[in-house]
Amino acid sequence: MVHHTRVILAFVLLLGLTMTPRVQAQTGTSRISGTVSDETGAVIPGVEITATHTATGIARNSITNDSGYYTIEALPVGYYEIRAQRPGFKIFLQKGVILEAEAKVTLNLMLEVGEISESVTITGTPPPIQAESSEISTLVSGLQLSELALNGRNFSQLLSLGPGVVSRQSGHLMGLGQEGNPLLSIHGGGTNNNKFTYDGTLAMDTGGNRGLDLFPPMEAIQEVKIMKSNYSADMGSYGYGLINIVTKAGGREFHGDIYEYLRNDALDARNFFASAASPLKLNNFGYTLGGPVYIPGKYNQEKNKIFFFWSHSWSIRRGPQLVSAVDPPSATFTALTPSPAMRRGDFSEILPQRIRDPVTGQPFPNNLIPPERIDPNARFLLERYYPLPNRSGLPNFVTTPSSATEWREELLRLDHHFSDKVSLMGRYGQDKWEQDQAVIKPAPQAFPTIGGFFAKPGKNFTGKLTTIFNSSTIHEFTFGFSMNRATTIPAAAGRRPVELTIPEVFPANRNHVIPNVTLAQGFGAIGVGNQFNSVNPVFTYKDDFSRLVKNHHLKLGFEILRLQKFTVVGTDLQGSFSFNGSATGQAVADLLLGEAASYTEVEQREKAYVFGHNWEFYVHDDWKLKPDFTLNAGLRYYILAGAPQSTEKFNRISTFVPQLYDPVRAPRIIPSSGELVPDTGDPLNGIITPDDRKGLDLSRSLVKTHFDTFGPRIGFAWSPFGNQKTILRGGYGMFYFWGNNNHETLVANPPFSRSVSIFNTKLSNPTAGRGASFPPSLFSFDTNYLIPTVQHWSLNLQRQIVPETVLSVAYVGTRGTHLEQNINTNQPRPTLDVAQRRISANAVRPFRGYADISFAERSASSIYHGLEVHLLRRLHQGLMFEVAYTYSKAIEWAVGQDALLHKNEKALSDLDRTHVFVINYVYQLPFYNSHRGMLGKLLGGWQMSGITTFQSGLPFTVTVSGDRAGVGGGTQRPNPIGTPNQNRPKRIERFFDTSAFVLNPLGRFGTAGRNIIRGPGINDWSMSFFKNTSIRWFKAEGATMQLGAEFFNIFNHPQFETVGAVFGSANFGRVLSALDPRIVQFRLKISY
Repeated sequence: MVHHTRVILAFVLLLGLTMTPRVQAQTGTSRISGTVSDETGAVIPGVEITATHTATGIARNSITNDSGYYTIEALPVGYYEIRAQRPGFKIFLQKGVILEAEAKVTLNLMLEVGEISESVTITGTPPPIQAESSEISTLVSGLQLSELALNGRNFSQLLSLGPGVVSRQSGHLMGLGQEGNPLLSIHGGGTNNNKFTYDGTLAMDTGGNRGLDLFPPMEAIQEVKIMKSNYSADMGSYGYGLINIVTKAGGREFHGDIYEYLRNDALDARNFFASAASPLKLNNFGYTLGGPVYIPGKYNQEKNKIFFFWSHSWSIRRGPQLVSAVDPPSATFTALTPSPAMRRGDFSEILPQRIRDPVTGQPFPNNLIPPERIDPNARFLLERYYPLPNRSGLPNFVTTPSSATEWREELLRLDHHFSDKVSLMGRYGQDKWEQDQAVIKPAPQAFPTIGGFFAKPGKNFTGKLTTIFNSSTIHEFTFGFSMNRATTIPAAAGRRPVELTIPEVFPANRNHVIPNVTLAQGFGAIGVGNQFNSVNPVFTYKDDFSRLVKNHHLKLGFEILRLQKFTVVGTDLQGSFSFNGSATGQAVADLLLGEAASYTEVEQREKAYVFGHNWEFYVHDDWKLKPDFTLNAGLRYYILAGAPQSTEKFNRISTFVPQLYDPVRAPRIIPSSGELVPDTGDPLNGIITPDDRKGLDLSRSLVKTHFDTFGPRIGFAWSPFGNQKTILRGGYGMFYFWGNNNHETLVANPPFSRSVSIFNTKLSNPTAGRGASFPPSLFSFDTNYLIPTVQHWSLNLQRQIVPETVLSVAYVGTRGTHLEQNINTNQPRPTLDVAQRRISANAVRPFRGYADISFAERSASSIYHGLEVHLLRRLHQGLMFEVAYTYSKAIEWAVGQDALLHKNEKALSDLDRTHVFVINYVYQLPFYNSHRGMLGKLLGGWQMSGITTFQSGLPFTVTVSGDRAGVGGGTQRPNPIGTPNQNRPKRIERFFDTSAFVLNPLGRFGTAGRNIIRGPGINDWSMSFFKNTSIRWFKAEGATMQLGAEFFNIFNHPQFETVGAVFGSANFGRVLSALDPRIVQFRLKISY
């Protein structure tokens, strides 16, 4: 806390030091422009245009040029009063003009001939039409943030209100902190291909690229801009969506909120698969305050120099823990758990399925495993850590893991306007998220028998200095700092008990916790996951210079990111076992016999200090060719390392280069066990470190730096009828981004560490007493790491159909190339001997001496086509609504089951939803609002709002358990003998035609396609009902009290989600989980 206080005090001191005479300021993110003409249509040069920010009183000026064109740049969001005057014409005044984040508002003005003492006043704002930009974007307004119900109060839940956005979290409770990371696909992109900024600076984890560093409450956010396609060259760094969260600022009057949101399970329905409502107690409360900084009679008496905004919020939850290892996160855990009979070795309940004796290859008589054959460690694990079934039917274990979760946030923003020339803005925010967990995470889909502690505090600072040289020349410099820290600690229940007698490969680095154990075929897992401590500081330096030259609005600048990550990861120090039924045909039977399909363990705790830079430069021009036609053209140049966050401070990384591997130097392998023959071969065959890169044209990060990354942008906006009511827009752009950045795992490679994988081994003695004599597994990536590239193109028609209402119809396409995928480059060819466990996969791998080599390369691609319809009505006469429909198809080309084919497989994207239809609305009921008596107090002031969502289901793939192909593992598929989607029952017990598949033969891959079955869709209705009552507050200052209830899934529709997809398992074809049932939340808010 001391460090946080120092940051705030340093910023306040900086403001104080800059309070010198003649230093002047203004900050902002948007612009207003247009053409001024007379009643005949002739343009008028020399008109003085003044835009006055209503809340602060800050005014900005411009003069129309010879073409009658004007622009006012770098304006903060909010309401404006626009004034135009020139001798010989009446003064024109337009009030209530709304300027949204990153907006380019066109406001054409018409002056009437007359005396300057006369005026013409208009009230209202231009329609939300983009008349000067080809950008495809939507906005989450302050009204939507304030009035729409959110299941978890996470602002990112509103990002899918517009077209082109697919969320994996629809219908789910979303938390904050680690539980709140958004899983969004924008125009077919991956969930880690979007950029999140707060007030223009990066604010997210740059490893996985989707964890946010800060979660400001809705009461602290002014609005959120979602740029999806064809955005201008001054925006960059990521390839798909760019989301900018704009925080609130203070004004000349004091305003704020005091609020509390309350939930209690006594009012909730039960999940479809649960016997009772999930226990839940939730309180989210806080306050905000914004206004001027002044000293009566001494400083800032006009209240127009310096403003502040402060937010303080808490959330305390006792109830469901969102299992973030599940994608998407879910509060309800469903799985199979071994029955009491199975734990005794009695598998008669699964007949006619037979379990076989791995020694004889013959079925066990009556499906009974003799008691003396049961491994004592397996018996102990089952008794201690695997819960008994708690329901009949399948899945036979359903629970809602309960945890204690606390979150706190503080945010301070200061805006100092010295005059109309220079301004300084600074905003610092920090939050603290902690959770005592019933299920430690990140972990496999583990039973809630081993808990832990997870903490993830975050912080973000943005400072912006804006200098206005004259009405046509502006300079902005932005500095940002963002950081998150994530720590996991397992609970005492995860400590290794003395009864567990499993030797480790590397006993000198014992982790003293139980091993991770994963059972295939739908059974849950146990373990403590991967303990880690990670810190991810990011620095942003951004410089923007803009100038109006005749009808050209020119802008140029740069953005530099300094990326850092300090990580200590205990990945598999305790070891991880996998049981998949390859020995007996049944995963639990494999466990009882101690017949593990694989065992993995790393030598030591991995420590990495990685860093890197991202350099981007741009130039952009919005050229007003005619009053009704604007051409957008720009170029962004990127200097990107293939993996910009993988330079290790002490050069403690290594990677495997296939071209440098020498088969002559390969060690000998014992075929039956897969272990290394001692004292043979080169243990570093094909491995390089930063000290070995001479002559290889590689950076310290062991990848090439690319200098051919030019991203052109071109687009147009045309008003064919010249009335700004109908706009045709189109454009094309090329974007680059860095992709996945979690390459600190390279410190786990030899010679710095080792990760051993043993196949077809024993639970109670995985090394058979031979120690670390098995080939290591490697993490590696292509040294010619190409830069992921995305091309956008679109054609859009916008039409104002009635005042305040705009209809947009668009076609949008994207094409992704050089996208990242991880393949096992050391996968052997399908082999019957491996499938039948006669030899180890290590004996037949192409790079002998190593086990699996997880090789990251950028060879995948994607394409997206979408039809998007968007109808938006701003709040007018008490009604706001937004309707969004998307009809789309997202396809990916990625390596299939067989990594050796090096041929990408075409399939639907994991995030493809054919139809997405979303409506959101706010309606302030007009009844009895003018009545002053008791009738008005009771029946007036009512409001309703809601979000209704209809979505197609997500596609999924049918798989088989075990290594039937004989390649050492991996995800494998059965053979199709029918069409699972034709005449499918869509029942809970049989969602699709399970008879459409058969097992693939041993020694061969199956031929079923990827993502050929579509899961259940979504039909979700959330509604809110509020009573707004005016109250007296601070003498004559007015205030409003809002009291009401929010209902999520108000009609309690059973909305099914996960479907069992493992062929031959007890859950195959069954619906296993459902989205949240009806949930009720109460709201009390006082706004003043």
